[in-house]
Amino acid sequence: MLRDETKFSEGFLDQLTIPGELSAMAFEPGIGLLAVGTSCGTVHVFGAPPARISITLRPACRVKHLLFKSDTFLLICIDEKDNISIYDMSRRDPHGAALRHEGHGPRRAPPTASGTAAQASQLADAPMRVATHCARNAVLCAEVTASHSHMFLGLADGTVDAYDLERFIISPYRVSNLWWPVEEALRRTASPVAPSRLHVPLIIDIKTNPRDMNLLLLCYEGGAVLYSVRDKSVQMTYELHLLPGAPGPDPRAPFEEIWKERLCPATSVAWHPDGAVFVMGHENGALSFWNAKDEDKPLVVRTLDQTDIERPTAPEDTAALPSFGPREPVFKLAWSAFPAQGWASWGAAQESAKKDADVASDTVLTMMGGSAQGTTSSMLHTFHMSPMPGALLWTSRTPEAAHKARVALQQVLVPVKISAYHASATIEDFVLLPNLSPHCDGAYDPYAVVVMVGNDERLPMIAAQSAHRGVESFSFPPRPGAEHEYEPLHLPLPLAFIGRGTVLGSKLQSVPIAAYRKLLHGAHEEIPKGSVSDDVLMGGYATPYIVGGTLAHAEGIARQGQPRILVTWHLDGTLRFHDASPHLLLMGEANPRRGVVLRKPFPMPLPHLTISVRQALLDPSLAGLPSLHSLRRHPEQIQICDAHIAWDAAEAAAQLVSGQIMHIAFATDTVLGSPQLKQDPTALANDIQDMSLDASAPLTEFTSLESAVNPTSVGFKPAALIQLMPGIPTCSALCDAGLLALASGALLVVADLRGQDVVVRAGFGAGDYFSRQIGAAEDKIVAEESKSAITSLTFSVCRTEKDFILAPRLLVGRANGFVTVWTFEHGSMDSWFGFRSDSVRVEVKGHHLYSAVLDPIGQAAGMTSEDVQRAHIEQESVQAGLAQLDDTSFNILAYVSERLVVLHDQITGARIARAELPENALAAHVVCKNNARVLIAVSTSSIVAMSLPRLDAVHRIQRHVPSTQEVVASTPQISVDVQGNFVELSDGQQLRLWTAFATLPHGEPPIVCMYTPRTLPLAPGEGAGGYIASLGGWLGTTVATPLSAGAQLDAVIAGPKRMALPKLPPQIGTSVETREATSVALPEMPGASNAEQSGDAVQGKGWFDGYAKSISKYTSGSLRSQASLNMQLLHKRDAIIADVGDGIADLERNASNFFKQTRNSAFKAAAKEKIYSYL
Repeated sequence: MLRDETKFSEGFLDQLTIPGELSAMAFEPGIGLLAVGTSCGTVHVFGAPPARISITLRPACRVKHLLFKSDTFLLICIDEKDNISIYDMSRRDPHGAALRHEGHGPRRAPPTASGTAAQASQLADAPMRVATHCARNAVLCAEVTASHSHMFLGLADGTVDAYDLERFIISPYRVSNLWWPVEEALRRTASPVAPSRLHVPLIIDIKTNPRDMNLLLLCYEGGAVLYSVRDKSVQMTYELHLLPGAPGPDPRAPFEEIWKERLCPATSVAWHPDGAVFVMGHENGALSFWNAKDEDKPLVVRTLDQTDIERPTAPEDTAALPSFGPREPVFKLAWSAFPAQGWASWGAAQESAKKDADVASDTVLTMMGGSAQGTTSSMLHTFHMSPMPGALLWTSRTPEAAHKARVALQQVLVPVKISAYHASATIEDFVLLPNLSPHCDGAYDPYAVVVMVGNDERLPMIAAQSAHRGVESFSFPPRPGAEHEYEPLHLPLPLAFIGRGTVLGSKLQSVPIAAYRKLLHGAHEEIPKGSVSDDVLMGGYATPYIVGGTLAHAEGIARQGQPRILVTWHLDGTLRFHDASPHLLLMGEANPRRGVVLRKPFPMPLPHLTISVRQALLDPSLAGLPSLHSLRRHPEQIQICDAHIAWDAAEAAAQLVSGQIMHIAFATDTVLGSPQLKQDPTALANDIQDMSLDASAPLTEFTSLESAVNPTSVGFKPAALIQLMPGIPTCSALCDAGLLALASGALLVVADLRGQDVVVRAGFGAGDYFSRQIGAAEDKIVAEESKSAITSLTFSVCRTEKDFILAPRLLVGRANGFVTVWTFEHGSMDSWFGFRSDSVRVEVKGHHLYSAVLDPIGQAAGMTSEDVQRAHIEQESVQAGLAQLDDTSFNILAYVSERLVVLHDQITGARIARAELPENALAAHVVCKNNARVLIAVSTSSIVAMSLPRLDAVHRIQRHVPSTQEVVASTPQISVDVQGNFVELSDGQQLRLWTAFATLPHGEPPIVCMYTPRTLPLAPGEGAGGYIASLGGWLGTTVATPLSAGAQLDAVIAGPKRMALPKLPPQIGTSVETREATSVALPEMPGASNAEQSGDAVQGKGWFDGYAKSISKYTSGSLRSQASLNMQLLHKRDAIIADVGDGIADLERNASNFFKQTRNSAFKAAAKEKIYSYL
């Protein structure tokens, strides 16, 4: 079957990493989408797992700003060249839809296309780009609100342009540089803080008042301006001056600086959710709180830990003030509120109210920056404040009332509690994730915060751009006084693979079904609410895309493959596991509107198996151990360079760059297989003290790490740290029987991990190995072997030409072509004994890539506990004369180097096949498909398939690897599994999944729909007119449009000559689309019985029972039941329309009553003010 070259084809399964450096973030609460931009000009949008898409800007420039317009679901991207690209998330790219309908499939480019597979995958589900625009100047900031349809662009010349997001054209409305008059007034008064006339005041930020969309707060370098869009006039001007004698943020500043007037440049602003107060951050780390109606003096001026820093004080009092030195600027501010505050106009958002009344009654101000320069910048501070008194919003304007209101506001602005989020590195940006409402600048009712962090100085530096910035997520708001104020939340897999999580190496391996079930125990625990990967709070959905089959064949296709586990090790010293099994792309849950919907990401992270080598070795309980002294002094050496997994034994070995090996065991309470130390605690403490005082304490080869184990956790746990040789191992191997082999140069060490004993130590001198038959000729061979470095280690239970009895063996390959066979036996007290038994010289060309011992059917012969037991039984039977040697059983050695493949009979016998590779290969493996086996060698530009055992060339496939923008190129690392899939780690630490059998039935990356909108709440201040306008727009009428304040403001900004609406294709519908690939006649898929007979198929039915039920439920519906459902929906629609009509009538009556009550209240307030004026 595999001799047919049409069965081979390169297929792109997924790209698991984000190329380039992270540069921007944004969140859309209406659907629930998180978007990030990169320096490579790509935008990645994440929704519910596994819904995610990638967009490449044209031209591909660094993304500078990302914004969402929630009411129309637009994604706005502004790059470093100030090109504005607008994407409609409710419409698909027509070019990608055309490719799908032509039958090319959404994940592979057509044969005549010039794009690569990865580029085609980005195009298939990408949203439609509806408009582009090039700004006339550099864009420094931008503001988008769901209340009206215009975007304000703050440009480098200090002006503000308006862009129409309905007509997709620049509007004639423009705001001039409003800070020019302020600076000119300072120059006319000859103020010492007046800037030069050559200075152009820059605009820093633009914020819309949350209660009145007509008011814009424009933040310039020198201060802020309150601007009325409708009146085109400046309402207020705010600037913070520190008078002579005011200590300011740094009381230890020079005396001359304190005793002169100082201007505090502004860096950021944020409105209080009620729109009456705002806060302004400054370059010197100060925060100034202002009443929007009072431009003369701020309410409060403070830093993180000091208040009233603007008040002049005597020199002796200033000297007594505590000082932490100069502070960093306040880079960003966000002021959050929660539904429990009880605003009547926000009643639609009450469904997302917090259950915790204490938290919901407060407002939370989030501040990035403002820390003292001597302290860490990896903290995000939050100020918990009391809610604004409602009486302050309608207070009188008399001096007495104004003074009382000012005092009350100052009391409200005193934080009840100050909390801090601790990130792993310097925080460079953050974004809040609201539950539903897009108002209040995206800060209303947030459930999480996502922070962008820079380089972690405690970790090694690498050249990959993706390692420069990372992302972390926490629950929001913090819970002051709780045991854990906040919890870390899950992130989508590509976001977890950047920054500290940058992938340094990976392996893709097929796992036995028994081991797979064992490892996945506990993986399906409920994700805590608020996680950014929670499908309840995140939008979008994904449906299977099956190549060469239909949904009815999904179970059969899944049964043809084995479970796969992707193992990765990362920059932060963690070893992580991910489920990459084929059923994750094939089977999901039935949905009556969308078909079969996938509910789990691919690959699916298994966080319960993650182990942090760095955290384990730096645990305080291990302080004083001599073997950890060097690592604790130089923690940058705690970095994994290779990992081996014994799936049947559930053990792992992680090799560090320093040369040590960490033994890791899977357990539920304590480490399995590790001897327990029984020692008096007092004696142990004395021993640790003695070791700390003795600098020449001997280093132990096995150091127990059990004291660093959490006994309540489930998964992999550190068992021991092993250091068996002076150098750094160049190759290693681990078997399921508990043996670990290490080699460095010509040195070889084999250790028993479970017994913590050295079994073989060779190359350290004469007589350091054991041989049962050694003579002069054999001694010369041994001497010649020892001159060459060891390049490969392979464990197997097999037979050799001289020893036809099954035995556990280790095949040691060297650079000069010698392959030495070491045989192991059980000695006394269940200990291992190893000796050199045979050798053979094979032909090699280049570096070693792959070696395996094949049985008669071509399957790789491993060394599990069952294999060792079978060999032991055969040895005892032959020695007792109860059985004879099996002459029909044999083993073949497959040895692959960069340019050559050779096969040897009975391991050390004659060469039976030889084949040269057309180019230097990077990886090779024996692959099994439908009980047929071939040898696959993968290089940078092709995939070569060879038959077994003749090594005839079956087919050569050309590869299409996308280019990268990395400055530093590296040799790709490739790991191939037994099913013909392979993972590639290329330039820039980019991780991609491929398959060599793209023409065979399989599941590819799913079809993604990111448009799953929810009803948005009205903006504050909309009132009854907003509800009527919203319902009128939903019913398709324009009668109530004039009642919308947003429409009135749009008319002012767009002017009288506003263009007509552009014609766009229809939005993505909610009907069930065809989600199956075009395919020819498909042979019947094998059933469960055939799958169980195959050695490579999944064993047992229990693995697929849940998925099979959902598929049968989806495919068994009849036309009659569908017609009945349609009639029920029609009747329900009539009832809903009738209820809407009644609701509109009630709403009109309530609106009339509301206006009457408002008018009466206004009359009463005016009368009171008139009376007070006579008093």
